Order: sequence, then C-alpha cells, then structure tokens
Amino acid sequence: MTDSVRTVGGADRDGGNSTSANGISASGSGASGNGGPAEDPRGWALPRAVALGDLGPLAEPISEHNGQAVAVRPLTDHPGWLAKLYRSDLHPEDARRIDLLISAPDKLPQADRAALYAETCWPAARIHGPDNPAVGCVIPMAPEQYRAELRRGKFSERRFVEIDWLAKSDESIRGVGLPGPGLEGRLAACRRLTQLAAILEALELVYSDWSFSNAFWSPERRSVYLIDVDGCQPKKMPDLHQPNWADPLTPPGTDADQYTDRYRLGLLVAKCLTGHRDARAFHTVAESLRQAQPAVCEVLLDMLLATDRERRPAAAQLNQALNNGPYLRAAPRPTRSPLPELPPVLAAPPVLPVRSVPSEVPVSPQPADTGTTGATQKPAAASHAAWIFVIVLAAILLVIIVAANH
Repeated sequence: MTDSVRTVGGADRDGGNSTSANGISASGSGASGNGGPAEDPRGWALPRAVALGDLGPLAEPISEHNGQAVAVRPLTDHPGWLAKLYRSDLHPEDARRIDLLISAPDKLPQADRAALYAETCWPAARIHGPDNPAVGCVIPMAPEQYRAELRRGKFSERRFVEIDWLAKSDESIRGVGLPGPGLEGRLAACRRLTQLAAILEALELVYSDWSFSNAFWSPERRSVYLIDVDGCQPKKMPDLHQPNWADPLTPPGTDADQYTDRYRLGLLVAKCLTGHRDARAFHTVAESLRQAQPAVCEVLLDMLLATDRERRPAAAQLNQALNNGPYLRAAPRPTRSPLPELPPVLAAPPVLPVRSVPSEVPVSPQPADTGTTGATQKPAAASHAAWIFVIVLAAILLVIIVAANH
C-alpha cells in the first residue's frame, strides 16, 4: 500500500471529495447569478429552440447515416456550426431530453462549464419542424487544432486525429508525422478525458459510447475533444454495443448506466496510457504503471476488474489520481477478477527441411508437372544416349566387315 492509495472506512462508495451532496462538482458556483441561463461563450447567441427554416441554407453533408443522425450539415451562414439532423423514428420525449442537455451546463461551476463548451460538441439549440419537435440539434464543429497532416507513405491527408492513435506505440504515432506523446503526453490527454467524464457523471448523464471513434486528440496541445454528446441520457440508456468494448458485468439486453460508463472509460484510458489495444493493456497497467503511477494503477484495476460493478471507482477518482492525487478507496477493497489472458505470441513460420544435394550434382529448375526432379532426369537421359551410340557403332562395324569380305 502506497501513500497515494488509501483505504478509508465510512467513505462514500465513490470516494474522493470532488462532488457535493447533489452530485455537482464543488469547485465553484453556477455562473448564472440571476437564475437565468448561463452565457454560452461559443460566440453565437441563438435561441435554445429554433426552427429548421430559421437556420438558413445548409451545406452538403459531412457525415450521413451515422448512429441516430441521418446527416450532419454545416450551416452556410454560420461558419463553425453544424445542424445534426436525426432520424424520423426517434421518440417524442427526445425533445425534452435535448432541452435537458442544452440547459445542463447552467448547473455547473464556471470552470466545468467552460471545459464542457471548449472540449465537447455540446448542443446549443434544439431544431424543431412543423410536425416534429426534435428534428435535430445545433452543435459546434470541432476546432481546427484537432486536425493534422497524417502521412501514409508518399501521401498525406489533413484530417481529425482520433484518440485511437494513443492506443498505438510512440513509434507508430511518429510514423505518420505526429509527435510521440510519451507517458507525459498520454497522461495529459487522459486527464482531460476523465475531467469531461467526471462532469457528465456529476450531471448524472450516461454517455455509454466511450471508445476510440468518439474523441479527437491534439498531440501539440495534449487536449481532447468529445463528440456525439447529444446522445447522452439521464440515469440510464440503451447499451451501445461496440466490439471489444462490452462490459462483462452489464448483461446483454440491459441498459447502460454510470457503472457501464466507468468500465468503458477505464478501458479507454488503459489503452491510451499503454499504447495497447488488447489484454496487454491490462497487464501493462498492473505491472509497468504500478511503479510510475500507483494510484492510477489501482483505480484502473478496480474500474476494470472489480467483481461488484457498483464498487467501480467514479470518473472523478480516476481524474484525481491522474492529477497525482490519492485514491481514497472505501473499505473493504473490492475483490477483482483475474487479469485476462494475454494473446498468444505469434509463432515464427515453420522452417521446412531442405534436402541435401551433393555439390557435384547440378540441380536445374524443372516444370512442376514433370513428376521428377532434374537430378533424376539427367542420368536417365545420359544412359539412353549411350545405348544409341553403341548400336550405331555396331552397325557401322558390321557394314565394314561385310564390305571387306566381298
């Protein structure tokens, strides 16, 4: 037990002291002193519900048929803003849910609200139509700092850098022209990621979609940008299944909740910190990270391996550990399942035996369908020629003898 990992009796199951009794971060007070909506610092003061026709012309889609959206289209008259248009089969209560999300930052202290607006595509307005209260929502476009020129051989492409690059080695990252993050760069990005997760959890919102494809990463600024946050739901939501991200303690067919989020967040952070995508991430956390970051190691192992899903540490506890704070763990410590088995080491291809050929016998390549090797064909051909020579020589001698007798 190190000084940075402490077990305390009588502590809240989520541990730490970063949340107040109502679940909101206690780092400050809400910014709206008069009880009205807090100011949105993103530069466009639009109503929180707006008709589709009032947004002006829409540009060609930059994304189509992705999840709950049929299209994401830039607003021609408002650079930097997008209209995310939903499928028509969404439930009517989605309008209330989107309104809840739009107003949620009003409850936050100023620092948390600023982080939510700066590092997520938090919805700014609900789009409604004549017969549909939830046509979509207005969201900001991810900042340009999250794009980079990625090299692919002789070619390069400027594109958003997804956070899954952190789940690769520094060598691989440098190979496409990005700076290698090292452990410090990985820790910095994971601090930002877990701060956002802690804010969502303080708002009692379930994200469910923690994975490689839903966050961008800026290597230079060591920051992250979370997308698709308009899909968050209060308390619980249908589990968004993705291969390799399934929570072993959330049965298939049941809803995702804050404990599902904690597992997936821990898995994402473990992969980004270690540069591994499979079970090696678990083992690297348990072995290598224990020396450098003991509190982070313990929080992650409890998030990923606790046999009681309700004993998984909160996102705020992981963020605190990543910021060199202690891990205040309630007693008794949670029991853990074993580390998953490591993937098998790829065996070297078998070395096929090579038949020994005497150096004095030359071997020439032969057609594959001859059924014999060059080494066996050549002696047979030589023997056949010798017999022909003997017969011809005998015939000549016979002719000479006959001529002489006459």
